[in-house]
Amino acid sequence: MSVRTTPSDSTAVTTAPTRYDLLLVLLPLPLLLGAFASVLTSVPLELGVGAGSLLSAMVFGYAITVAAPTRPDLTGRSA
Repeated sequence: MSVRTTPSDSTAVTTAPTRYDLLLVLLPLPLLLGAFASVLTSVPLELGVGAGSLLSAMVFGYAITVAAPTRPDLTGRSA
């Protein structure tokens, strides 16, 4: 007798945030901080947003190169 399973039966649900969740939260923060700093100080908006976007790009570069998620092979080791 076969048993029909739904896709949610095999989906693992994690309750604790992972480092990838943290990186997704951190990604827009430098850009927003640069925009707020330019509004609250005499720094031009273009400079504040530009500096914030540069820092956000650095976080993005870190996320896709150094902290990139890897898929474990059949032995359980990541590539």
